[in-house]
This record gives sequence, structure tokens and C-alpha cells, in this order.
Amino acid sequence: MQIRDNYLLDFKEGKESSLQHYINVHGKALRFFAFTIVRNKEVAEEIVSDSFFKLWKGRDRVKKEINIKAFLYLVTRNACFDYLDLSKLSIEHDFDLGNLERAGDDDILTKMIRIELIQLIIDEVNKLPEQQAAIFKMTYLDGFTADEISRKLNTTVSNVYFARSKALSSLKMNFSNKGLLSLLALVALIEQHGCL
Repeated sequence: MQIRDNYLLDFKEGKESSLQHYINVHGKALRFFAFTIVRNKEVAEEIVSDSFFKLWKGRDRVKKEINIKAFLYLVTRNACFDYLDLSKLSIEHDFDLGNLERAGDDDILTKMIRIELIQLIIDEVNKLPEQQAAIFKMTYLDGFTADEISRKLNTTVSNVYFARSKALSSLKMNFSNKGLLSLLALVALIEQHGCL
């Protein structure tokens, strides 16, 4: 707990090493979160960079470390909606970083948890053989059909189904060793895409 407090104190005092700490902790998941909304890697990276810049500018109003994470997700989500010109879905940008717990945005918390679970899955997918990982990502993250994947990878549809089945089996085995929550997240992700 003391180390976490030190990062927060250093951050509030303007020490850039603490900003780098929060970028290391939250950056990867935030970029993935932004990408799931805007579907453009470069735009997602730019939005997340801007979110960290906004956080840095408002660092004197941070009261709790959890506020940092919530602020980053809210600002990133709003910027993604603005980019997509979905302002009617975006909430007002008028919230105080110091009083973020009053925002009451349960939906953003659900999305944060979902993104972190998806990131756990992606970390495991990246450990799979190359073709299995590619087919899993193309199916569940990019939404391609087996026919589309077979054309893109110049293989047969049956090879796509086989590789996807092997990937799912490997992931289920890996996650069953790590606990039920991660396994349920994998199943929920797959069911969401109608593939089970």
C-alpha cells in the first residue's frame, strides 16, 4: 500500500516518473478499450495519449488512485465518441477529477472490467501458435466469418474451424488452471460473438 501511495503523492507533486508508472499500468488496456470503439489503432493511441495529458494537467485534483483509472476510461470513452461523432451517446464532459466517485457511471466500470478480462484473454491468445492466434483474433476480435478468414489466410474453411477449435481448447485449459472467473470471461466473449 505504501508504494501505491508514493506513486500517487509523486504524481500530485508533478514527478513525471509517476506519470510513466500510470501509463505502464493503464496504457495497454486503455488503447485496447479505445480501439474497440474507434476501430483504428493510430486514432486509439492518439486518444489515449491525450487522455494521459488531460490527467497530467488535472493531477492536483486527484484524491484517490482509483480516480485515475476511472478518469482515464471516462475521458477516453468520451474522446472516442467524439471522434465517431456520437456526441448524443457521450456524457457531458463536466466532471471533477477529485469527486469522480459521484459520477455513478456503472456502465463504464462494467466496460473497464470487461476490457481487463479481454486483455487477459489476448495475453493468453498471444501465447498460442501463430495461425491459431491469428484465427482467434480474426474471429472474435475482428468479427470475420470462417469464409472471410479462409480467403485472407489462403486456407480452407475446415482448417479455420480446426485452428479455432484448437485455440479455444487450449485457452479453456489454460484458464481452467487460473480460475473460473477468467474462464467465464472467455466463454462470455465467445458467446457474445455467437460462436458457441
